[in-house]
Amino acid sequence: MESATETNVAPPTPSEKGAIVFNEKDSGSDGDAQTHRRFDRKLALKTDIHVLLPMLFLNFFSLMGRTNIGTALIQKLPTDLKLKPMDIFVAIVLAFIPLIVLEIPSNVLMRTLEKKVGLGYIRYLSIMTGLLGIVTVGQAFDQTKSDLFATRFVLGIFDAGLLPGSVFVCSLYYPAVHLQWRMAMIMVANISSNTTANILAYAIAHLSTTSSNKWHGWRWIFLVEGCLTFGISVVCCYSSIARPETAKFLTQEEKTIVARDVESRETTIGVAAEFKIFFSNILNYIWAASLVFTASTTYSVALFAPSFVEAFHPKYTVPQVQGQVVPIFVVSAAGCAITAFLADRYQHRIGFALGGYLFTTIGFAILRQSKLPAPSISMLGLYFVSMGTYVSMPMVWSLTLANLPSPFQKAIGVGFVIGIGNVGAFTSAWFFRSAEAPRYHSGMTNSLIFSVLAFALVTLAAIYIVVANKRSDKLAASAPIGGVDEDGQNVNSSGHVRRFHL
Repeated sequence: MESATETNVAPPTPSEKGAIVFNEKDSGSDGDAQTHRRFDRKLALKTDIHVLLPMLFLNFFSLMGRTNIGTALIQKLPTDLKLKPMDIFVAIVLAFIPLIVLEIPSNVLMRTLEKKVGLGYIRYLSIMTGLLGIVTVGQAFDQTKSDLFATRFVLGIFDAGLLPGSVFVCSLYYPAVHLQWRMAMIMVANISSNTTANILAYAIAHLSTTSSNKWHGWRWIFLVEGCLTFGISVVCCYSSIARPETAKFLTQEEKTIVARDVESRETTIGVAAEFKIFFSNILNYIWAASLVFTASTTYSVALFAPSFVEAFHPKYTVPQVQGQVVPIFVVSAAGCAITAFLADRYQHRIGFALGGYLFTTIGFAILRQSKLPAPSISMLGLYFVSMGTYVSMPMVWSLTLANLPSPFQKAIGVGFVIGIGNVGAFTSAWFFRSAEAPRYHSGMTNSLIFSVLAFALVTLAAIYIVVANKRSDKLAASAPIGGVDEDGQNVNSSGHVRRFHL
């Protein structure tokens, strides 16, 4: 629920179509046409170039460091480092421990450093990504499983803040009508990262040195991708983007438009009260729980797609396996982008999230058969799983942001939801242990259950939102204008409280 305090900007009233509508007096006292300009495509494109583009590059390259171990597993990493099945599991999940623990602190630290020492948000994210690239390069020189465990854990530390930080920054610059597409673009950057990583792996598969036959393809994967990650972080570090009101690329008029149209208002109630309001909202727990089940599937695809394809086509060589993996992510990226466009067009997200879960469920239902289906059918199931999970995840991100009132709550909200969601990475690594290869029957079955649970949770959230909005509308009719209702929600000058968004 929204806080029962005054805010620096008057609360908006959602229109029937979900857009944000302001009264004339909220837009400015002069009432001229300039105050009624909206966050149009021209401003959106300008913001994309300065804000979204560097974050897309950072996400594109940083995810390689987290998921390229999946490709390395089929390029002699276990053999060279003498890894047992449990060692592989530990190596995979170690990177996710810092992701769970540090994502909220990272977002809070990012906001604090910007306010205290003027370190821009994107510069902060670039520094973290650069350090991640250095650690990724270090993985190429691992000689023992202990080395691998250490580098994987440190990698997770530097990777912790990038995704929630990017989502948070987007929430400050884009109104709801433009937000889902940007969430999808971040996800597409992640999907494209998987695609490029597999293409690189395809090219690297036969690389070797004349001086040592131990310098196998997996080392080249870490070395090349780590160098690319560090390089792009240096380029993006030149960006000083922080809060919209300090953005040099925006005119004063454009800053006013962003402040007015973006449904995010600073409060003066203090940190403790912000946390109390956030953790009293049941929706935040539903989003986090549903993302646990969603992330389990997402990481299963990102990490183990090469292993799945190898199981479906046991006679394929490594390059052939990589060649089959790439189209899966291409189709998933297209599905993610199309549904994001439709979600922004109709200002509705939950229905698309449920559709994604339905596709994922069908995919796992195909893959969990007691007898492995024909390779073409198995691949179809994997396509369904991948496309469905990459559609659902950014929808849950946007639903989280759309239902948080202040920048501070958005900062802790995306860290909380994405951080808790990364628990799903543990389950994916456990479900698809190498000891379960090549069928992974129990893993497919458990993932099917997770998909059904995610579908049920998001359905529950939809019911809750519809009921809560109807109740808020009734309360608003009787609440004093400019006051608060019995739940502590602000009532704006039109007598409407802030409503939850589907």
